[in-house]
Amino acid sequence: MAMILHWVYEIPLWLDMVLFLLVLLVSMEAGFRMGLRKHRGNPDAERAARGDATLTSILGLLGLMLAFTYAFCMSRADMRKKALVTEVNAISTAFLRADLAPEPGRTELRERLLDYARSRLVTPEMVSNREQLREVVARSLEAQAKLWPATKSAVQQEGNMPTPLKASLVQAVNDVLDAHSSRMAVIYDRLPGAVLVLLLLIAAAAIALAAYSAGLRGNACRWRMSAFAVILAALMFLILDFDIILRGFIRVNHESLASLVREMEAAVRR
Repeated sequence: MAMILHWVYEIPLWLDMVLFLLVLLVSMEAGFRMGLRKHRGNPDAERAARGDATLTSILGLLGLMLAFTYAFCMSRADMRKKALVTEVNAISTAFLRADLAPEPGRTELRERLLDYARSRLVTPEMVSNREQLREVVARSLEAQAKLWPATKSAVQQEGNMPTPLKASLVQAVNDVLDAHSSRMAVIYDRLPGAVLVLLLLIAAAAIALAAYSAGLRGNACRWRMSAFAVILAALMFLILDFDIILRGFIRVNHESLASLVREMEAAVRR
């Protein structure tokens, strides 16, 4: 299931929408044809379509699944926003405290923090597939690995730097390292593949049963059922879009990090 989800994430978004819609339309047409065939062979079958408890139950189940998966992806999207803000604040605090360290450790630590902040600024073009995402993470880890040696050099060098100030600087850099772990955790925490597949199956079963019931009544109004299929596909597409990191239409705004990088670059040049 994990491989299925990765495949869904890596294909173009419009193909996801087409895939969802195609599955639902095929299920709808199959349900219509089966219902109409039974209606022609047994005119009394229309009465069996009235008050169908199975259809009511599966539509209720579909509503629950849509609500739960939407809430899951929304909460993960909010966590990604909070993780980004936390990381921006941590880098900014560490950069400001590094300015209180004596030279030459001050300049080295500030430059290492700037390099790390640049590595955390990612654009959609940089992570179009899993391999590129691994490369971006590797570059970020490489920049991160230089932070602690620079911090040690800054606090261990000779100079008039009080012990409480040293402790606060070390704590600030530790917060930067912790923020990296938190942000990576929420990036890789996605909707389980089994849940996405189950949602699509329940939606296909629901629309097939609804179409079958309409066919039993001899009322195969395809345009209304097609509209229902389009709405369902759009809802599932929205759920998937919330769960995609950078390639979707709904994205976490990285302007706060970009603004911090610009401020850090201006401070280093001064």
